[in-house]
Amino acid sequence: MNPTDIKNTLNAIFKEKKKRIIFWYDGEKEFEDTLPEIHLDEVKIVRLDAISTLALKIEIECDAPHQQYLLYSPAHEPRIEDDWLLDIRLYSHTFHADKASIILKELNLDNLSIRPYLKERNAFFNNTDRFNRLKKWVKPDDREDDIDLKMLCVMTRSDQPDLFSILMKLFESCCHDNAFDDSLPSKIWTDIEKLGLSAPFWKFVTQTFGYVSEKELNLNDFLLRIFVTDFANQLKNDLPPSLAHFFIQSPSHVMNSTVFLSQWRSNIHQFKNYNLISAYIAKKLKIQDVVIGFEVDDLMDVMTFVAVERRIISYLRDQIISHGSTQFDAILEAIKTRLDGYWATVSMDEQTPINLYRTVYSALETAILLFTLRYKYDDGFSYPNAEVMFKAYTKELFRFDQLYRRFSENADRAENAGWDVLKSLRQTVEDCYSGWFMDQLSLKWGDFLEGDHGLLKKWKLPYISNQYDFFSRNIQPVLKESSRNRLFVIISDAFRYEAADELAGIINGKYRMKAELEPMLGVLPSYTALGMAALLPYKKIAFKDKSDHLLLDGKALSSLDYRTEILSQHHGTAIKADDLTAMNKEQGREFIKPHRVIYIYHDQIDAVGDKAVSENHTFGAVRKAIDDLAALINYIINSLNGNKVLITSDHGFIYQDKPPTPIDKSVLDIADNEVIKKHKRFILGQHLDKSAKAFWGNTKITANTDTDMAFLIPRGTNRFNFVGGAQFYHGGALLQEIVVPLLTVTQMKGKHLEKSEINHVGISLIGTYKKIVTNISRFEFIQTDAVSERYKAKTLKISLRDGNDLMSDEKLLTFDSASSSIEDRKKSVSLTLKTGQKFDTKKEYDLVLRNAEDDTEYDRFPLMIDIAFASDF
Repeated sequence: MNPTDIKNTLNAIFKEKKKRIIFWYDGEKEFEDTLPEIHLDEVKIVRLDAISTLALKIEIECDAPHQQYLLYSPAHEPRIEDDWLLDIRLYSHTFHADKASIILKELNLDNLSIRPYLKERNAFFNNTDRFNRLKKWVKPDDREDDIDLKMLCVMTRSDQPDLFSILMKLFESCCHDNAFDDSLPSKIWTDIEKLGLSAPFWKFVTQTFGYVSEKELNLNDFLLRIFVTDFANQLKNDLPPSLAHFFIQSPSHVMNSTVFLSQWRSNIHQFKNYNLISAYIAKKLKIQDVVIGFEVDDLMDVMTFVAVERRIISYLRDQIISHGSTQFDAILEAIKTRLDGYWATVSMDEQTPINLYRTVYSALETAILLFTLRYKYDDGFSYPNAEVMFKAYTKELFRFDQLYRRFSENADRAENAGWDVLKSLRQTVEDCYSGWFMDQLSLKWGDFLEGDHGLLKKWKLPYISNQYDFFSRNIQPVLKESSRNRLFVIISDAFRYEAADELAGIINGKYRMKAELEPMLGVLPSYTALGMAALLPYKKIAFKDKSDHLLLDGKALSSLDYRTEILSQHHGTAIKADDLTAMNKEQGREFIKPHRVIYIYHDQIDAVGDKAVSENHTFGAVRKAIDDLAALINYIINSLNGNKVLITSDHGFIYQDKPPTPIDKSVLDIADNEVIKKHKRFILGQHLDKSAKAFWGNTKITANTDTDMAFLIPRGTNRFNFVGGAQFYHGGALLQEIVVPLLTVTQMKGKHLEKSEINHVGISLIGTYKKIVTNISRFEFIQTDAVSERYKAKTLKISLRDGNDLMSDEKLLTFDSASSSIEDRKKSVSLTLKTGQKFDTKKEYDLVLRNAEDDTEYDRFPLMIDIAFASDF
C-alpha cells in the first residue's frame, strides 16, 4: 500500500468505524520510513517504541480522553500475555498494512503468527482467482498445513481439500488424448512446483502413504509404488522379486494405497483415468507375465490390473472345458466374486457400451448351467411316449435351447469386439448342443412319430391344445362371454418356446402384469403360411387347386389386407407391430376403438434367420424380438388400456452354429411333377410316396386341412437342401419347431394387484457391530428373500463413512441367490479403513449400504471406531 492508500484507509476506520484509537503493527518495518509522510486530521500519531507504556496509558485515559490516536509499532503484534496495552487494544482497532496481514484478515484467520508463512506463499496470492477460490475453503482456526492442503485443492481444482481428491485431479492432468505418458509434463504439477507447493505436497504424500525414495521424489515413482502396494495387499502370496522393491514398507500406511485406489476406481468422474494409468503401469511392470506365475486363488481378490481379470477368465474357461462338473460350484463362486469386482462393472469406453468382461463371465456361467443340465441326462433321454417327452421338453429340456442361445449371444458379442477368449469353449458348447443334445433329442422324438400309433397318425396329445384350434379355443369364447371384452393377439414369426419363457419372466417382473405360458402342438409342416392360417378364424383350411396357396373358407390369407378382411367377420382387424407402435396413445386408441380382437403381426426372427446372408445373426434377432414384444405389451396395457394380450407364433426354429456337412443332407428321388412345394425341411405333394429316408404325413391330420396334402420331412436335423441358409431352419417335426408358445398376459386389478408388486430382496446385517478395533473389518449379511420373478436381486455398495465422507474402500456385493436355504443366502465383505485418520472414540460413524444403480441409501448402521484399543493388547 502506498502512503495515500494508507491515509485513506486509516481515515475510513476513524470516521466510518468511529474508532478513537488505531494500533498499527509493522513487524517487517515496511512502512517505518513512510510514517512521516502520513498526516491525519485531528489524529495524533505516536510511535510505541518512543514512549513508555505507562505514560501513554495516562495520556490516553486521563489527559486526553477524547483525542484520536494512531499508535505505530515497528514490531509484530505482541502475545496477549505480554501486551501491557491489551485493555486499550480490546476496544480499539488493529491495522496492518503489509500484504500478509491483509491476506490474514481477508481469509478471516485467527492465528496471527502465520503471517510469515503467508508471506512465503505470496506467489500463490498474486492471482485473484486462486485467492478467491481458496477463501471458500479456509476456516478461522486453520494452520499452515491446512492451508497448504487447501492451496493444492485450488491448484488441482479438486472437489474437496482432501489428498485423495487432489491426487485424482493431479493424475487426471497427466492423461492426454485418452492415454497416459509419463514423459509428458502436467501443467498442474509444473504450477505446483513454481508456487513452491511441491514440498508440502510430498509431505502429505509421505504422511498418508509412507512413500519415501532414495532418489528424488516424483509422481511416476509414486504411482508405481502405490499400484504395486495395492496389488500386494490383495494378493494371497508374496510379491515376485521384479516387483518387491516397489512395495511401500511402512506398516502403518501400507493399506492406504488400497483404500485410495479403491476410491479412485469407484469415482464416477475419475475411473477412466485410473484405467489409463493402470494399463500404462501394467505394461511397464509386465504384469501380464507376472500374473501367469500365480495360482488363480492367489489373485481372486486383486482388482489393481485388468491383466488379473484376463488371467482369471482364461483359467476358469479352461477349468470348465477340462474338469467337468467336479469344479463347477467353485467356478460359479469365483465368477460371482469377480462379477462384483471393478473390471466387470465399470464402463469400458464410449465405443464399447457393454462391459465385455461381464459378458464373458455371463457366457462362462451359462456354459456351466448348460453342461450341468447335460450331465443330468448322461444316460440319454428315455420316455415311454410322446406325451411324456413333449411335457419334459416344455418343463426342462427347452432349457438346452435357451442356454445355448444365451451362451452364443455372449460369445458373439465378445468375438465381434475382437476377443477370442471364448472360442475353445464355444466348440465344447457346440459339441454338447449339436453333437449330443440335438442328436439325442431327435432320435428319441423320432421314435414317437412313426408307426400305427405314431403321432403322425393322429397329431394330438392329451391336455395339449393344437395350434389349429387357437381361435376357437382362446378367442371365440372370450368374445362370446361379453361384448365388452377386447383381445390383443401378437403373432411373432418364429418366436419359439424357450424365447417365450424368457419373455414370461420379464413380464412377471413388472408391476400389474401376470404372464402364463403354455405350449400348443403346432401344425406340420411347421412353416409360416400354414402356421399363420392355423391361428386365424376359419371353418375350413384348404390348399387352392394343386398349389401351396392356402385358403380359409375360400378366402386368401397371404397378405395383411386379406387377414384383416377375415378378422373383420369377427369384429377384428390386423396391423403390423411397427405401424401400431408408431402411433401415439390417442391414435392407437382411435385405431382399436371399433374392434374387439386385434391381431398384431411381428416379424423379427424369421426375417433375419431365414436368409443366408443374415442367419448367423439369428440369436441377436431373438434378443431384439424379446425386447420388442416386452415394449409392445407394455404399450398395449399402459397406453391402449388392454387387459389381455396373447402372444404366440406360427412355428419355432432350430439354429446351430455348426455349419452343415453333406451328411446333414437327405436326398430323395422324387419326380418334380409330384412336388407342389420344396423346402429345406419339407416337401409338399398330393401323391408323395413314403420313403425310408424321411417321415411321411398328411396335413389333413397334422394341420386340420380339408385337403389331402402329403408331405415328407427329413429325419433328425437333416435338410433336403441348403438354399437360403442352412444353420437356421424350420418346417420339420422336431420339438423346437412344433412346440408353439401361447403366452397369456393379463393386467392384474383389485385384490390381485398386491400380488403383482415387484420388490428387491431384503438385506440384513448379521450380528451387532458396536466397535471397530482393526483397520480391516469383516461384515456378514443375509439376503432375507430368495430371488424370484417378484423379488429381484440387489447390488449394494458397502463402505464405512463419517456422515457422507468415505473413510474406507468401497466394495460391491450382489445378493442374487434363489436358494430356499438361509445359509446359501449369506455373504460377507471386508472393508479397509484409511490409516492416519484421527477417530473420535466417542463419536458414531456408520457402515453404509447404498444401491449400486442410483447411489440411494439402503441402510446405515452406527458404530464406534477405536483403532488404538487394538494396539493396547
